[in-house]
Amino acid sequence: MQLKTIQPIHVLYFETQTSLKEISEHIRHVAHTLYRDAVQNNLEINGPVYWIYNGADGNPETVFTLTIALPVSPKPELANSAFQTKYLDKFECATDQLYGDWNGFGEAYGTLVSSIISGNLAFSGENREIYINMDFENPERNITEIQIGILK
Repeated sequence: MQLKTIQPIHVLYFETQTSLKEISEHIRHVAHTLYRDAVQNNLEINGPVYWIYNGADGNPETVFTLTIALPVSPKPELANSAFQTKYLDKFECATDQLYGDWNGFGEAYGTLVSSIISGNLAFSGENREIYINMDFENPERNITEIQIGILK
């Protein structure tokens, strides 16, 4: 576990209410559309896709806010965009990286949560996953940074 302060990041984003049970509806196609929209609007892409979970508690039935965001350069107007832009707030977090198949998320989150609890840190209620490398054909090549928000 590493503690980090993530400075504000300007993003093009999609936001919805969903649950862990229904979250798969948003895999691949939302990120693909964000990338396409960024290119069509001549935005410079500044980083990998973020999945931001606000209010998710691990229960498959709990409804929470999901934001899928792509870091981009600020631009005053977007032409014909289904998305909006904003700055993500400064984010204090405990973080670790998952190398390989996303089936390892449960164990990775469990280890990180245990470290947070043993360090007497308080949870903020927001988690982020940064998809550094996504390889759907060879999932052992995936690299995902897991960030669990903490209060300082």
